[in-house]
Amino acid sequence: MACPLEQALAVMVTTFHKYSGKEGDKYKLSKQELKELLNKELPVFGSKQMDDAEFKRLMNDLDHDKDSEVDFKEYVCFLACITMGFNEFFRDCPTKQHRKKVFIKSPQGGFAPRSDLHRFALVNRGMRLRAVGLLLFPMASPLEQALATVVSTFHKYSGKEGDKYKLSKQELKEMLTKELPSFSRQTSEASLQQLMNHLDSNSDSEVDFQEYVIFLACMAMMCNDFFQDCPDKMPRRK
Repeated sequence: MACPLEQALAVMVTTFHKYSGKEGDKYKLSKQELKELLNKELPVFGSKQMDDAEFKRLMNDLDHDKDSEVDFKEYVCFLACITMGFNEFFRDCPTKQHRKKVFIKSPQGGFAPRSDLHRFALVNRGMRLRAVGLLLFPMASPLEQALATVVSTFHKYSGKEGDKYKLSKQELKEMLTKELPSFSRQTSEASLQQLMNHLDSNSDSEVDFQEYVIFLACMAMMCNDFFQDCPDKMPRRK
């Protein structure tokens, strides 16, 4: 069985395509498809928690290219913001760190250029903080569990040496080896150093949570690109 972090990436991809294929462009979420995804997979962002005006603002925030649809990159940026909201909560309340496991089959991973995700810095911080509200609900859906796995995996390794809120090169290497073996098996020592340099945007020789989330977002986009080209290999959710 794949590791929990690989499973989490698979959940992000399969959840998107579960809803994106219902109407219009099968590789994008329409307004109605996004609303259904939020209601069922992220209920704190659903219609019971957000009125029409709030949903419209959220749609506008996500729809960077203003085509009235949300593509996979825009969706994964949204998930990254929610995950950062989780992480902020857990830093303040470490005893509440989520430890549930997920059991979803995962795809092979990959890596994409960091430049594709510069817009992380532009996303509304309020959206991120609203995500903390998810923690008031049972972590029932696979997507909620997947985001919690992303947070708990980072802190599983970041506390071993140096700054407990950052990954050293050795901690990053250990995490890749144990949690993303499909990726690490193809990564040489030179490639690892190149990856470290690529992720370490502030050049402090460590990878913080936002840099880590950007890396995983790139991995998710690579998985999505693969499955768009090979739809018969898409992992099936139970």
